[in-house]
Amino acid sequence: MSLITLKDVSKVYGEERTLIKALDHIDLKIEKGKIITIMGPSGSGKSTLLNILGAMDTPSSGEVLVNEIDIGKLPERKLANYRKEQIGFVFQSFYLIPNLDVLGNVLLPKVPYGIKDKDRKRAQELLDIVGLGDREDSKVGKLSGGESQRVAIARALINDPNVILADEPTGNLDSETGKSIIDLLIKLAEEGKTIVIVTHDPRIAQVVSEHPRGNNIWIKDGQLSDEPTYDMYCWDSNA
Repeated sequence: MSLITLKDVSKVYGEERTLIKALDHIDLKIEKGKIITIMGPSGSGKSTLLNILGAMDTPSSGEVLVNEIDIGKLPERKLANYRKEQIGFVFQSFYLIPNLDVLGNVLLPKVPYGIKDKDRKRAQELLDIVGLGDREDSKVGKLSGGESQRVAIARALINDPNVILADEPTGNLDSETGKSIIDLLIKLAEEGKTIVIVTHDPRIAQVVSEHPRGNNIWIKDGQLSDEPTYDMYCWDSNA
């Protein structure tokens, strides 16, 4: 059974002559414990798809099912709980709070609910997992790009979500550091998390495709394919 299923999902912006189809009647099934890359040219609909998977945006038509529940029919309160409990977001720009230390940044999603001792213990455990157990008191401004992204991943895991959505998580990193981040995300998939990565980097797609839990999805003009329908080294939206 799929963890997330998209049925005939479309997302359009604008009206009449200015209408843009970001997603065009797509179907997609994502199984628990898989690691998926979504690749495509700029403007192809990658980030729109990621936002819909994370309930940060709603489709213009179609259904998004999570554990066979149509989240489009959930009230906002339950949608907020879905985002909090089921989804962890990792972004290219990290979005760390500079006046907080590493531990404080990892705990940030817990602030609205009150930080408990068990939360601090969990945050420390996560920093050990991402290889920063000795940096919890460091200011994030003193971290390298790779270390900052590891903090962001630990923060995404603090609520123990089932799904990690990563939008260009290696975009600001050098090749070696980026590879270490992908290795970490693959390890999380091996431990049962479901990972969806939006990326421009064909090297990431290759690493994921070679893993038994991995799969690549290609998108262009809002439509999905199991195979690239364009030169993946050419990122022109008209390619």
